[in-house]
Amino acid sequence: MRTADEMRERWLRELPLILRRPGMYATDGQNVDVFLSMRMRDMCFLDDRDADDTGIRTAMLSYGKLGVVGPFQAVFGERSPYTDEVASVWAEVFHRLGYLAVDRLLGPAERAPLTGLRDWIADRDVRRGEVLDTFGPPSFEIGRNILCYAPDDGSGWTFFDCFGEPAQRYRPGKGDYTCERDEDPLVRDARVPAEGFEDGLILTLYGRVLRWGPGWWIDHPGDTARSPET
Repeated sequence: MRTADEMRERWLRELPLILRRPGMYATDGQNVDVFLSMRMRDMCFLDDRDADDTGIRTAMLSYGKLGVVGPFQAVFGERSPYTDEVASVWAEVFHRLGYLAVDRLLGPAERAPLTGLRDWIADRDVRRGEVLDTFGPPSFEIGRNILCYAPDDGSGWTFFDCFGEPAQRYRPGKGDYTCERDEDPLVRDARVPAEGFEDGLILTLYGRVLRWGPGWWIDHPGDTARSPET
């Protein structure tokens, strides 16, 4: 039988692996949410941190009755399982609790460009590579879809959510399809610290099309207040 210290060390080793590849441990965002919530409860119980566990669970109620995955489904529909997005929210939680180390913490000069993020995106298309060129390597990366930037002052993380749509092409003479992955996917949105989910959600042009369709600019003009073609 494992001792408490051995169990704690095992969980600490497993945690970054789970958060970086949540799809290997759960089939959808709701299951990721439940799994990581239980893991937090167990780790807090082991360390006599019941107050921290209770406080975080209370804060998580702001996501609604469906849990963390709920706002993502409400905004973008069910085109994705949102395993990575849900894991990103929990990655920040575990980091705040001291259970997750990150590769990089952003100092004042490094995080300063993030304050102008809304103007930088401004309803235009941005690719993952451009984010890396502009802001440098992420503090924590989940799959290839989520880039997380953590400040060194303990304030909230900034997330860039990429969404690659695999392209299917028929292969003449083969009688089947080939699936091609976008190696530099588009950014769908950025999430910045805010009181509510939508308050902190910044959509790229691609994100607006995913949310409202090609005619997004008619009823949801955003920052440009015009058709993207004009």
